[in-house]
Amino acid sequence: QVLDSAAGRGVAGPHGRWDTTTFQEGHVLELHRAERASTLATGLATLLAEPLADAFAADVVAVPAKGVERWLRQRLSLSLGAAGASDGIAANIDFPSPGRLVDDVLAVVTGVDADSDPWAAGPLLWTVLRVIDECSTEPWCSVLSRSIGGAAAAPDDHRRGRRWSTASHVSGLFRSYAAQRPSMIVDWAAGADTDGAGAPLAPDLLWQAELWRRVRERIGVPGPAERLDPVCEALAADGSVLDLPARLSLFGATRLTTLQRRVLRAVADHRDVHLWLPHPSPVSWAAASRRAGTGSVRRADAPPVSTA
Repeated sequence: QVLDSAAGRGVAGPHGRWDTTTFQEGHVLELHRAERASTLATGLATLLAEPLADAFAADVVAVPAKGVERWLRQRLSLSLGAAGASDGIAANIDFPSPGRLVDDVLAVVTGVDADSDPWAAGPLLWTVLRVIDECSTEPWCSVLSRSIGGAAAAPDDHRRGRRWSTASHVSGLFRSYAAQRPSMIVDWAAGADTDGAGAPLAPDLLWQAELWRRVRERIGVPGPAERLDPVCEALAADGSVLDLPARLSLFGATRLTTLQRRVLRAVADHRDVHLWLPHPSPVSWAAASRRAGTGSVRRADAPPVSTA
């Protein structure tokens, strides 16, 4: 999903051309796209060559992997040395992952640290396991109960060994739903069994919504999807709560969740946020841009990309 479309512009560099699209006025959310990562690295170096107002503040460039960090640091060191010399130095730059960057923003605004959050992977798994054991005999849980055997299963029933793996899979689904389909989780919390795109859940999936509500009741505090709207509103109202520099960059991200995109857009209300995205096909990119304003679309319903 593209956040907001706006007129793009092309920038030529020594390693090729990259396209820049501005999504917000005032403070900037800009998307830079090129077919080669080296071209984007050149553009990022041009941006970072302009020092921040605070000489002691570190630039923040989020990267998807340590290998990307090492490569990018080496590329930047050819441009960001003393007085712009190619002396092999690129200092005072932090390289968190996009997930860690967004988690830190959420922790500051909500006061809930990612490592102690009851909705984190480890605590959520144990809570889901306890709730499954308590509810396996209830009619709404019959689909799940058949998979794990339930309370009526014989002691030697092989399905009993699936409890842990099933709870792990279900808790992973709940965390993925919160990140990818927060609107669906908000609907579930309100008692509406929807798929987050305006359609009701299939009958064989209704147990997931009820199980999530039981887990939410057991945990007793809002989950990440429920916190998202208040967090974005708080960030839009006051960006000074974040200890971040005046500009941020995300380089080479191949995927951003709905939750991450919304938080980054809220951050961009008070800071310049730059997304540096490699994409090999201008035709495919243009087709995706034309569909940007249609909202959430199920993959099965998305029209094919035309190369005509």
